[in-house]
Amino acid sequence: MSAVPYTRVEYDLEFTGGDYSDVGQFAYIPHRVIDEFGGGIQEAFKAHTGIDPVHIVNYNLDEAYDANGRFLEDWDSDVTEEPIAKAPGR
Repeated sequence: MSAVPYTRVEYDLEFTGGDYSDVGQFAYIPHRVIDEFGGGIQEAFKAHTGIDPVHIVNYNLDEAYDANGRFLEDWDSDVTEEPIAKAPGR
């Protein structure tokens, strides 16, 4: 599979906990960013978006999406990604 998997995170800047029945906004966090934070979605969300994770409404680490928000039906979570080369000096 050539698509880099992303986790879809639903959030709402007005949400800070409790029940939620609206439809929030979505951020797509690359799995490699989540991996950089040891699987911590809250930390990865904050690093990737700059938004306080208290606003996270919902996410599912067992689902994968592409960068355009399309669901990846054939994604295999057991396949590891190739590391992305960093630019010199980083």
